[in-house]
Amino acid sequence: MKRKIALVFISLCCVALLSSFVILNLNEVNNQRDRIALSRSNGVTTRSATDIEIEASTDHKTNVSVSVMNFTGTAVVQIVGGRTSAQYYFDVNEMGYEVISIGTMRAGTYNLRITVGTETYEGSFDIVSGGRR
Repeated sequence: MKRKIALVFISLCCVALLSSFVILNLNEVNNQRDRIALSRSNGVTTRSATDIEIEASTDHKTNVSVSVMNFTGTAVVQIVGGRTSAQYYFDVNEMGYEVISIGTMRAGTYNLRITVGTETYEGSFDIVSGGRR
């Protein structure tokens, strides 16, 4: 009887340990990307009268992700900072998503400008060492 109780206790401890490991790994993945706060160039938030929604996030080392919803056309993404600037284009058909590589850019603070139609959204983000110096 004591042997069965000990076996059940050890099994429960193993399950608890494995579940906490999974939770820690999920939190680690979620914390790797930070959302970039964007505002329209006239100072209001990313929700507009036309319901275009723009979101951007970065891992501060290798990528910037841009998501555009409720828009059809070409989105223009500009990244400007320090001695570096880059411009990217991607087509959106009601919904679009683009991942932009920043791994070769120097560490520093960068401005992100996303233009969809006649509306421009701006934000800033940092690149930490990992790219060029």
